[in-house]
Amino acid sequence: MGVKPYSYSDRLRSRVNRREPDRGLMMTGWNEGKAMRTRHVGAIARATTSACALLIIAAGTVLALPASSATAAVHSLATTTTGACASANQSPGVTATTISTGAMSTLTGPIASNFESLVPGIEAYYDYVNAHGGVDGRKIELNYNTDDTGNPSQDTALEHTLVDQDHVFAVAGVATAFFTPTYFVQTCTPTFGYNVTANWNGPVNLFAAGGSIQDDAAGDPAWIYLAKQVQKTPSVGVLAYNIASSNGSCNQAVSAYKDAGIKVSYVDTSIGYGASVIPDAERMKAAGTNFILSCMDITGNISLARGIQQYGIQAKQLWLDGNDQSTLNQYQDLMQGVYFNIQHVPFDAPQKDYPGLAAYISAMKKYEPKWVYDEVAIQGWESAALLVAGLKADGPNPTQLGVINAINKMTAYTSNGLTTPVNWSPGGGGHTYPITNNTCSAFIQVQGDKYVTVIAKKPQVFMCFRLSGSILNGSGSSPGSSYTHADPIPAPAGTPVG
Repeated sequence: MGVKPYSYSDRLRSRVNRREPDRGLMMTGWNEGKAMRTRHVGAIARATTSACALLIIAAGTVLALPASSATAAVHSLATTTTGACASANQSPGVTATTISTGAMSTLTGPIASNFESLVPGIEAYYDYVNAHGGVDGRKIELNYNTDDTGNPSQDTALEHTLVDQDHVFAVAGVATAFFTPTYFVQTCTPTFGYNVTANWNGPVNLFAAGGSIQDDAAGDPAWIYLAKQVQKTPSVGVLAYNIASSNGSCNQAVSAYKDAGIKVSYVDTSIGYGASVIPDAERMKAAGTNFILSCMDITGNISLARGIQQYGIQAKQLWLDGNDQSTLNQYQDLMQGVYFNIQHVPFDAPQKDYPGLAAYISAMKKYEPKWVYDEVAIQGWESAALLVAGLKADGPNPTQLGVINAINKMTAYTSNGLTTPVNWSPGGGGHTYPITNNTCSAFIQVQGDKYVTVIAKKPQVFMCFRLSGSILNGSGSSPGSSYTHADPIPAPAGTPVG
């Protein structure tokens, strides 16, 4: 793996039922009983810059992010990493009995529901590890859980707080729309988490769950393959919002479908957030669309589903957002038959064949039962698992540099059997372009009240496609190249295969 489709669904997981928690200094409600310090900083700020990239939140808030080139950010951060890491041969937060870590995420405010579940995944993995003796006899703890409240001006200050005041050994989880990793890179702090900001790739101390590279085109082969599998003669419609965080992948997919010889009968990647998609459904029916790719969030997808139902459209749908159980419970009738594309072992996979999934579900049910089937919580689990793997590999006297070096020697890391392998070694595709590895993902489909694994031949769950070599339509040196070779290949060595 190592490279993830750069899609709206990877940026934000929306949930239908959300509330805004009370603000102020408090312990987070789901974790009041644990020794964790939670800092809440500031209130929601409205950015006013005109030069910005827009990020849309499922709750209806549109946030403006400072404009910057992700590629340029990678180069500037990468050049500072080497020098910083040379002096990171130290062990802050490590005692004879404990290892202290921190987190930085959005726990309160209007967008909290998109990010709050990362930390429960981390905590569940820590509890699981500590119940089995800890890490070389030490308990690993999440002592400092900082909250940016969705305020983009606070993240840099919180990074300084975690490093300079709290002296954490590592930042086990980042989950915020406003992450700027500069200080963590300058101090070579081992950092893990949920990549929604596309600025993790490059520095050797940043480890996003599933790989630090996001690419608009990485999903193309799987999406082309699905269209051909479910429709004899696909006629594709593509829908997205009028912002880059939504339409980046879908605009790329339009080109990929055409390059693959598939008819694209309808495109609307400039939908305003909150606008009805029912008129698009009417136009897709007139255009003869029979396969729909949606890069919208669940709000737009449900509007789409209503239109499809209203006009009696016989089309297969692939949504890149919305595969939460709470969403299905509320909209079961509208979601029947919808496909989703995910990057981990599906929750319905047989646990006897996938022990990594069995361990995850068992521990989550025991320690964080509210979040068992949550797509962000599992990334928290993956993040904590990678940190612990690095600690164990570094030995009984861990240093920050030692953990970073240990992880960057891992060539086939699978989050203990939850994902296809990530190669973190130099040139392996975990940190940087060019992409030298392949991409694997799983398809699930709504059937009744469940998400069911489909397409892959049982007991396997993953479909894998080549992203590099002679089939690459483009240089592969930057995001956005088209990968139109949609013939499955064998899963890489080490892939959980059942």
